[in-house]
Amino acid sequence: MLISISKTAGLDLNELVFGESSTGGASNVEGAGIITIPRVDIQLAAGSGALNGDSIEKVEDIPFTKGFLGGKLGRSSADDLIILTADGDSMDPLIADGDLVMIDKKRNTLSDGVYAFVYGGLARVKYLRPTLQGDIEVISQNPTHKDELLKRSDLEDFHIIGKVVWCGHRFS
Repeated sequence: MLISISKTAGLDLNELVFGESSTGGASNVEGAGIITIPRVDIQLAAGSGALNGDSIEKVEDIPFTKGFLGGKLGRSSADDLIILTADGDSMDPLIADGDLVMIDKKRNTLSDGVYAFVYGGLARVKYLRPTLQGDIEVISQNPTHKDELLKRSDLEDFHIIGKVVWCGHRFS
Protein backbone atom coordinates (compact mmCIF):
# COMPACT_ATOMS: atom_id res chain seq x y z
CA MET A 1 0.00 0.00 0.00
CA LEU A 2 2.84 2.41 0.86
CA ILE A 3 4.52 1.67 -2.47
CA SER A 4 1.29 2.54 -4.30
CA ILE A 5 0.91 5.80 -2.35
CA SER A 6 4.55 6.73 -2.96
CA LYS A 7 4.14 6.18 -6.72
CA THR A 8 0.93 8.22 -6.81
CA ALA A 9 2.45 11.08 -4.79
CA GLY A 10 5.68 11.03 -6.81
CA LEU A 11 7.76 10.39 -3.67
CA ASP A 12 10.22 7.60 -3.04
CA LEU A 13 9.44 5.29 -0.12
CA ASN A 14 12.00 6.95 2.19
CA GLU A 15 10.39 10.34 1.60
CA LEU A 16 6.94 8.97 2.38
CA VAL A 17 7.89 7.04 5.51
CA PHE A 18 10.76 9.06 6.97
CA GLY A 19 10.37 12.49 5.35
CA GLU A 20 13.74 12.31 3.65
CA SER A 21 14.88 11.29 0.22
CA SER A 22 17.05 8.28 -0.44
CA THR A 23 19.97 10.70 -0.79
CA GLY A 24 19.51 11.68 2.86
CA GLY A 25 18.18 15.20 2.33
CA ALA A 26 14.92 16.62 3.64
CA SER A 27 11.75 16.12 1.62
CA ASN A 28 11.29 18.74 -1.09
CA VAL A 29 7.63 19.72 -1.09
CA GLU A 30 7.92 21.77 -4.29
CA GLY A 31 9.64 18.83 -6.01
CA ALA A 32 6.59 16.72 -5.14
CA GLY A 33 4.32 19.04 -7.15
CA ILE A 34 3.21 21.15 -4.18
CA ILE A 35 3.42 24.94 -3.98
CA THR A 36 2.77 26.70 -0.69
CA ILE A 37 1.07 30.06 -0.40
CA PRO A 38 1.44 32.18 2.75
CA ARG A 39 -1.61 32.96 4.88
CA VAL A 40 -1.14 36.13 6.90
CA ASP A 41 -3.10 37.49 9.84
CA ILE A 42 -5.03 40.14 7.93
CA GLN A 43 -8.80 40.22 8.33
CA LEU A 44 -10.65 41.46 5.24
CA ALA A 45 -13.95 42.89 6.32
CA ALA A 46 -16.87 41.61 4.33
CA GLY A 47 -18.81 44.39 5.99
CA SER A 48 -17.88 47.93 6.96
CA GLY A 49 -14.12 47.49 7.41
CA ALA A 50 -11.44 45.90 9.57
CA LEU A 51 -8.50 47.51 11.35
CA ASN A 52 -5.47 45.22 11.33
CA GLY A 53 -2.83 47.13 13.24
CA ASP A 54 0.70 47.82 12.10
CA SER A 55 2.30 44.37 12.25
CA ILE A 56 1.52 41.71 9.67
CA GLU A 57 2.68 38.19 10.42
CA LYS A 58 2.58 34.95 8.46
CA VAL A 59 0.29 32.44 10.15
CA GLU A 60 1.07 29.39 8.01
CA ASP A 61 1.85 28.12 4.53
CA ILE A 62 -1.09 26.49 2.75
CA PRO A 63 -0.20 23.81 0.15
CA PHE A 64 -1.72 23.64 -3.33
CA THR A 65 -0.77 21.32 -6.15
CA LYS A 66 0.96 22.76 -9.18
CA GLY A 67 -1.82 21.21 -11.28
CA PHE A 68 -4.52 23.10 -9.39
CA LEU A 69 -2.71 26.43 -9.57
CA GLY A 70 -1.93 25.97 -13.25
CA GLY A 71 -5.24 24.44 -14.32
CA LYS A 72 -7.69 26.45 -12.22
CA LEU A 73 -5.81 29.72 -11.72
CA GLY A 74 -3.41 29.84 -14.67
CA ARG A 75 -0.44 30.23 -12.31
CA SER A 76 2.84 28.32 -12.30
CA SER A 77 4.18 29.84 -9.08
CA ALA A 78 3.03 31.41 -5.81
CA ASP A 79 4.60 34.77 -6.67
CA ASP A 80 2.34 37.61 -5.49
CA LEU A 81 -0.30 35.23 -4.14
CA ILE A 82 -1.40 35.61 -0.53
CA ILE A 83 -4.21 34.14 1.55
CA LEU A 84 -6.25 36.32 3.90
CA THR A 85 -9.35 35.71 6.03
CA ALA A 86 -12.81 37.20 5.41
CA ASP A 87 -14.60 38.69 8.41
CA GLY A 88 -18.33 39.39 8.13
CA ASP A 89 -21.31 38.37 6.02
CA SER A 90 -21.76 41.13 3.44
CA MET A 91 -20.32 38.93 0.66
CA ASP A 92 -22.32 35.85 1.66
CA PRO A 93 -22.98 33.43 -0.07
CA LEU A 94 -19.97 34.07 -2.35
CA ILE A 95 -17.57 34.62 0.57
CA ALA A 96 -18.74 33.68 4.06
CA ASP A 97 -17.50 34.82 7.45
CA GLY A 98 -14.21 33.04 8.22
CA ASP A 99 -13.52 31.96 4.63
CA LEU A 100 -9.97 31.97 3.33
CA VAL A 101 -9.50 34.09 0.21
CA MET A 102 -6.52 33.91 -2.13
CA ILE A 103 -5.48 37.27 -3.50
CA ASP A 104 -3.39 37.79 -6.64
CA LYS A 105 -1.50 41.01 -5.89
CA LYS A 106 -0.37 41.29 -9.54
CA ARG A 107 -4.00 41.73 -10.58
CA ASN A 108 -4.44 45.20 -9.14
CA THR A 109 -5.86 47.07 -12.14
CA LEU A 110 -9.52 47.73 -11.45
CA SER A 111 -12.20 46.12 -13.60
CA ASP A 112 -15.47 44.43 -12.61
CA GLY A 113 -14.64 41.77 -10.01
CA VAL A 114 -14.08 40.84 -6.39
CA TYR A 115 -11.09 42.60 -4.86
CA ALA A 116 -9.29 42.99 -1.56
CA PHE A 117 -8.65 46.67 -0.95
CA VAL A 118 -7.93 49.28 1.68
CA TYR A 119 -10.07 52.38 1.99
CA GLY A 120 -9.90 54.83 4.86
CA GLY A 121 -7.35 52.58 6.57
CA LEU A 122 -9.76 49.61 6.61
CA ALA A 123 -9.06 46.35 4.75
CA ARG A 124 -12.11 45.04 2.92
CA VAL A 125 -13.29 42.51 0.34
CA LYS A 126 -16.13 43.47 -2.03
CA TYR A 127 -17.29 43.32 -5.62
CA LEU A 128 -15.97 46.49 -7.29
CA ARG A 129 -17.29 48.07 -10.46
CA PRO A 130 -15.67 51.21 -11.93
CA THR A 131 -18.03 53.77 -13.46
CA LEU A 132 -17.51 55.93 -16.54
CA GLN A 133 -17.23 58.97 -14.26
CA GLY A 134 -14.22 57.47 -12.44
CA ASP A 135 -16.16 56.52 -9.30
CA ILE A 136 -16.20 52.98 -7.88
CA GLU A 137 -19.33 51.06 -6.97
CA VAL A 138 -18.72 48.87 -3.90
CA ILE A 139 -21.22 46.01 -4.08
CA SER A 140 -22.18 43.51 -1.39
CA GLN A 141 -23.49 40.07 -2.38
CA ASN A 142 -25.71 39.86 0.71
CA PRO A 143 -28.86 41.95 0.03
CA THR A 144 -29.11 42.98 3.70
CA HIS A 145 -26.03 45.18 3.21
CA LYS A 146 -26.19 48.46 1.29
CA ASP A 147 -23.98 49.08 -1.71
CA GLU A 148 -21.70 52.12 -1.67
CA LEU A 149 -20.34 54.60 -4.16
CA LEU A 150 -16.78 55.84 -3.72
CA LYS A 151 -16.53 59.16 -5.52
CA ARG A 152 -13.48 59.77 -7.70
CA SER A 153 -12.63 62.81 -5.58
CA ASP A 154 -12.42 60.60 -2.46
CA LEU A 155 -10.13 57.87 -3.85
CA GLU A 156 -6.78 59.25 -2.66
CA ASP A 157 -7.03 56.87 0.34
CA PHE A 158 -8.11 53.90 -1.83
CA HIS A 159 -5.62 51.09 -2.56
CA ILE A 160 -6.23 47.74 -4.26
CA ILE A 161 -4.42 44.82 -2.60
CA GLY A 162 -5.35 42.47 -5.44
CA LYS A 163 -8.08 40.45 -7.08
CA VAL A 164 -9.68 37.48 -5.33
CA VAL A 165 -8.87 34.36 -7.37
CA TRP A 166 -9.96 31.58 -4.99
CA CYS A 167 -12.05 31.15 -1.87
CA GLY A 168 -12.00 28.27 0.61
CA HIS A 169 -15.33 27.84 2.39
CA ARG A 170 -15.54 26.45 5.89
CA PHE A 171 -18.35 24.14 6.91
CA SER A 172 -19.65 24.26 10.45
